[in-house]
Amino acid sequence: MKRIVLDCDNTMGVRGCDVDDGLALLYLLGNPERCTVEGLCTCFGNADIGTVDGNTRRLFAEWGLDVPVYRGAGAPEDVDTPAARFLAGICAAAPGEVSVLVTGATTNLLGARRCDSAFFGNVADLTFMGGITESLVINGRIMDELNLSCDPTATLAALASPAAVTIACAQNCLPAHVTRELTERSFSADSWLARAIDYWFADMGERYAWDGFAVWDQVAAAALIKPELFEQREMDVALDERMLSVGYLEPAPAGAPRATVSVPVIADPQAYLADALAGWRRGCERLGLAL
Repeated sequence: MKRIVLDCDNTMGVRGCDVDDGLALLYLLGNPERCTVEGLCTCFGNADIGTVDGNTRRLFAEWGLDVPVYRGAGAPEDVDTPAARFLAGICAAAPGEVSVLVTGATTNLLGARRCDSAFFGNVADLTFMGGITESLVINGRIMDELNLSCDPTATLAALASPAAVTIACAQNCLPAHVTRELTERSFSADSWLARAIDYWFADMGERYAWDGFAVWDQVAAAALIKPELFEQREMDVALDERMLSVGYLEPAPAGAPRATVSVPVIADPQAYLADALAGWRRGCERLGLAL
């Protein structure tokens, strides 16, 4: 059973912003035999911190979800926050027991280390969604990396730390691609989930001529609690802040400072998506949301 703190830039329900953080959380809630979510830390990324934090509290009120929310960083230099103090405290209270799942900017981790220099040694492991291994091209259009690059200094600190690190990079998330047709197999058109994500189907169609979208952050959640869905691979990433400033996970050249990280690859996309849909459905059932 994983004890998890989700550190995210949740904008599910904010027009023009991604829904994947909310889908990651819903998936975790739909797998209570695998994990407990012990807190949620907000951060900038998909939107400014005021929007992210307010939207997350609105969503929790709508869901009736009794999980504490801690406001986090609004910019790379914003390290003295309730989220940073919570992360440092919960990991210090139970060294080696709490996993941190990071699906937005990484600044709260640096803040936690400033609260407690032993933070990276206390955390059980760090799982990130983010990073690119080459230009991310969707139907001829380049999509920017928007997680690890938000605060490359904090990202570098996390990668260089003693913590065990897993990264669900953008390229490895592409097989986790959902369409309206796929979701309609598990959810009615009037279900809570279908209504909550409908605008993002439209946005991705307009921006990238994409039929559907990748559920980026949910892949990191699945990698953390269901490693059997993945082929486990390792990568030596160069510890170079300049590369991280654009989210590029550069294979470490000979002699360069490096971090060895896990980069899971979805083993069977069809089975993976079936599991994701089942997890979202169980999450909705748990919260009493319309199916």
